Amino acid sequence: MDQLANKGGQIGSKKIRLHKWLRDNNLELLETVVPGSKFTGQYSQVKLSPLITMQNTLSVPPGSLATATTDEEIDAYLSGDPVANKALFDHLYPEYGQVWQDEKLAELFHWVPVDIESVKAYLYWVEMESLHIKGAQKDTILRQALTIINVATLTKGYYVQRVKPSQFGRTYYEGTSVQNVNKDLRRAMLGNCWEYDIRSSVVAWKMGYARSLLCDSGFDLDLRKHFPATLLYLEDKADLMATIRYFTFGDTSPVPKDLQPVLLKQAFTAISFGARQTANGWLDASGNWTNPALVDILKNGDDRKRFLADKTVKLFIKEQNALDDYLYELVKKHRPDLLQESFLQTDSGRPSKPKVMAYLYQHGETQVMDIVRRVALTKGHTPIANVHDAIFFKRRLGVDFKTEIEMQMREQTGNPYWHLTPKQLERYKPHSLNAAAEESEHKKRIEQEEALAKGYKSVFPNILIG
Repeated sequence: MDQLANKGGQIGSKKIRLHKWLRDNNLELLETVVPGSKFTGQYSQVKLSPLITMQNTLSVPPGSLATATTDEEIDAYLSGDPVANKALFDHLYPEYGQVWQDEKLAELFHWVPVDIESVKAYLYWVEMESLHIKGAQKDTILRQALTIINVATLTKGYYVQRVKPSQFGRTYYEGTSVQNVNKDLRRAMLGNCWEYDIRSSVVAWKMGYARSLLCDSGFDLDLRKHFPATLLYLEDKADLMATIRYFTFGDTSPVPKDLQPVLLKQAFTAISFGARQTANGWLDASGNWTNPALVDILKNGDDRKRFLADKTVKLFIKEQNALDDYLYELVKKHRPDLLQESFLQTDSGRPSKPKVMAYLYQHGETQVMDIVRRVALTKGHTPIANVHDAIFFKRRLGVDFKTEIEMQMREQTGNPYWHLTPKQLERYKPHSLNAAAEESEHKKRIEQEEALAKGYKSVFPNILIG
């Protein structure tokens, strides 16, 4: 606002600032909601006035896909035109229009291959067939999908992601990326490929320190005796979750059965990051405060009581807290300098244990995923995308090679609990209006020919009777 008021454009012989003239004539384009102050360093909070209309160019015109009769019409709506795509690219990545070395650009951006036709098919499904995706969620998906399509159309099949390193240890990306789109759009984006993610990565990472904890505490090294719930979670998660689900929800819970496993997974994730039973939230692996806490994940009071009263859940919480305390003490003993870092402190300047835990985990996750990438490259498997504890390849690694990678993960980190879970992803099949129209025409021709055949009478009997 200061820039507009004191350095903005001027009009008229008296050279009045345009911002002032607009305000004096009730035509201001920005309205101040909360005034800022140069004394406190706080910026003003503003909003657009009713005189401004924003048009989202990354949207599908209402009804356009429904009225389309050919593939070419759909492409026109979804692919954008070359001029608009170039303008979008220049807006998102102005560095490519400057004189930059390739090495520097490679540091700033990561390119991910895109199955454009698969994304179009997914977008068509969202717009025409999905029954549950509506409102703001639908708008976000359409904007992300169209951004990906427009950029990939210009680059001949690649989407460009702007790197955003985190002090906590992970690599993030700004704006739309393979990391922050929903799983279905990610699948559409990457097309036919294989996903490998670390099974129960946070719990597996912590459990790697269990033997050291017992050793340093003077306990016997019987891991199954001291960490039975955590080992059960790592080794037979499906059975554990099924049992806890039965005793938590039973037959009387109002929670839909298909939602119950999702809530239990969220609850265990929250516990593994240190969520308390009565907390207002918990810090995730990024060190960000996340809602909901346990009381909001399991909203039904009776379900929550049964969950927290479960013997295995109680043991799991106790074991996770013991590992958290041990790791935090290791930091205090061996890396006290970390506790002086402002990004690992609370607003009052005290070390934040949840933030320290998130920092340690992210660095451990990055270390082990780097091992996966290095070993995979030895046999020509270049990852097409990375999403924290998950990695994507065009080709299946194979059982033997996956086992070899897991052995390297365990040996190089000293953690025997790392496991990779494979999942095959399939592209969205393109929806062809042209093919559907041709098939319809073909059926009509067959029907007409059959109708003619039924009414046809041979002339040969008459000739023979002659």
